[in-house]
Amino acid sequence: MEFLIITFIAVLITIIGALPFGLVNLSVLDVSYRSGTDSAMRLSHGAAIVEVAFGLLALTAGGLIAHVIRSSPVIYYLVLAVPAIAGVYFLLKGRYKQPEDAGRRQGFFRGMLLNLVSIQVLLYWLFAMTYLLAVREIDFNVFTIVFFAAGIWLGKMGVLWLYAVFSKKIFCSMGFLARNINRVIGVVLLFTVVIQLVKQGL
Repeated sequence: MEFLIITFIAVLITIIGALPFGLVNLSVLDVSYRSGTDSAMRLSHGAAIVEVAFGLLALTAGGLIAHVIRSSPVIYYLVLAVPAIAGVYFLLKGRYKQPEDAGRRQGFFRGMLLNLVSIQVLLYWLFAMTYLLAVREIDFNVFTIVFFAAGIWLGKMGVLWLYAVFSKKIFCSMGFLARNINRVIGVVLLFTVVIQLVKQGL
């Protein structure tokens, strides 16, 4: 029973963090709309692997990582520089242009890279695990960690599958989003950086 609770908690935490528009979600929308659900799900698998890694990293070394980031402004701003640079890159790309080799470039490793760039995902997991361990005592061992990882995978894949399935409806009702997906991704990334800077007090 405890294993089911651990899995449910992991699924819930992941869904809360994965639902809002972000780099991976918007990319899944775009890939599914232009190349089909199968291509989008290959990207999703890569993103889910990184999500699991972020969750387990926050679980096992979250306190240490958070302390290092908080205690060193240089490291903190270097961490934020990654999504900031990515945001500027997507803004400069402007309107979407379908590349000839798009089918080959949409895939597992691109999904991993997109989630790695989304540093705010790691910051979310650090906060979520700090809160979880503060309110609930969990005996983490090999088995509970495996079920926790499975919950993260299920939660992330479930959310991204919904984005992929409803991509056409979302893009058809939001023509601006379909035409300016790169700019939207850039704005979302830069917005998350601004939010973190405000929290840090600049």
